Amino acid sequence: MRVLIAGAGIGGLCLAHGLHRAGVDVEVFERAASPDAFAAGYRIHIDPDGDRALRSCLPPQQVADYEAACGRPPRTFAFVDERLRELLAVEIAPAGADSGHRSINRYRLREILLSGLDDRVRFGRELAGFEQGDDVTARFADGSATAGTILVGAEGTHSPTRAQLLPHAGRVDTGVDGITGRVVPHGPPAELLPSAFADGPGLVLAPGGRNLFVATHEDYLVWGLSARRESLPAGGIGDLVPDRLHSLARELTARWHPRLRHLVDAASEVSGFTIKTSVPVPPWPAGRVTVLGDAIHSMPPSRGIGANTALRDAELLCRNLTSGMAPVAAIAAYEQEMRAYGFAAVKASVQAQRQGLVANPLAFSASKAALRVLNAVPVLRDRVFR
Repeated sequence: MRVLIAGAGIGGLCLAHGLHRAGVDVEVFERAASPDAFAAGYRIHIDPDGDRALRSCLPPQQVADYEAACGRPPRTFAFVDERLRELLAVEIAPAGADSGHRSINRYRLREILLSGLDDRVRFGRELAGFEQGDDVTARFADGSATAGTILVGAEGTHSPTRAQLLPHAGRVDTGVDGITGRVVPHGPPAELLPSAFADGPGLVLAPGGRNLFVATHEDYLVWGLSARRESLPAGGIGDLVPDRLHSLARELTARWHPRLRHLVDAASEVSGFTIKTSVPVPPWPAGRVTVLGDAIHSMPPSRGIGANTALRDAELLCRNLTSGMAPVAAIAAYEQEMRAYGFAAVKASVQAQRQGLVANPLAFSASKAALRVLNAVPVLRDRVFR
């Protein structure tokens, strides 16, 4: 069996390691010219599903490197209002316990995933299309082609593999735009970070359909300000330069607690984003071509599970392809299970985004009251969040 993987992202590389360890001939094709194209990026949250997938697929040396690169795991997730009044604090893990949650720089994780696959990854090879028959032929934008038993599209949200395999599987605009900022403090991050977020990330819920995600990552902090588009300048933020984005973030948080305003103001890197999401796709006939990760179930970042779901895909597909099943049967079993949990993750992320961006004043007050009730009644809180 020869497996072709389009896309050297986190999910595709995790799959490549798992297959390579099992003795499968695997080759990864990446459109970027070199690994340096991935130098940008913040830390990401690895949850127990993602952690389990990495440990299952990676060789011992890469697992050790992954463990060494992880930062302090979060202990809590806090919800506060724009005046920094606590609404709800959810315990992720008691002090000293291993919850399976990790924090790692995205670029460093990709470095680890690329290591050990030096002769298996081809940069500067963008997939243009494929042909299926008794095998599958991948055709690239440079005019070259290669044949294999299976092709896996892991190219992310703009996947050419998905576009040909499932042309009806589109993505929709959620009506939410955002601005993200990176803050490198002059002193310890804790001095700049509001105390509500000292033990883990959190979310500021504000009136007018706005929220602010805040997290600290060892030596820097990140924030992400999301807002319904109707509360933003006409035309959205897609054409705004970084300085104007930063000014807009200051305007949107002008009535917030001074410490939050200071955090927003202190960002040295600012960028904008528009949030889109995939929609569920009815089952399709299995063949020699499949997809994983954002190529099929991209979702809003509201629950931080996109990368983890891609890693779960990689582990499941690797397990099926190395189980002794015929390749198409292995893909069919993978796709059936992946559709269930993948689109459930999409639904949960979309719902969390809506709940965090309530514009109606009465509904917003009711939402805050519900969080305070959960915070006051641990039995109810644990039932909802565990």
